[in-house]
Amino acid sequence: MSKQDKGVKFKKLEDNVIELRYFDRPNANSYFSWKMPINEVNDLARWWKNEGMHVKKKQLPMNEHKFGSILISMFTHARVDIRGFDRYGGVKLLGYSLPLKVVEHLGIWLQDRQLSQKSDSRKEA
Repeated sequence: MSKQDKGVKFKKLEDNVIELRYFDRPNANSYFSWKMPINEVNDLARWWKNEGMHVKKKQLPMNEHKFGSILISMFTHARVDIRGFDRYGGVKLLGYSLPLKVVEHLGIWLQDRQLSQKSDSRKEA
């Protein structure tokens, strides 16, 4: 998480929940917040790293693209809409509409986590 800026922060709450915090103004004490299951956060970060950062304006709108455990829609380059699946494989009624800056930082967060896991496994070996 070292590469996060002051505008976006991630906090692990429970074993399987991550809180995404977005400060829309510099030096603000209040923030927007979304709580997502870790598997959806990981899939969103992987989608951004593998596909999302390469989406061009002429490819928009992108409606309900399935990637892992989430459906992703993107109508502008400003926001990314995400919905997960329930335990029966149906789409959840509620989802998340995240500013692009939050999704971009998820890619950095995923990369940082992968690097720390590699260094931890090297220490154990």
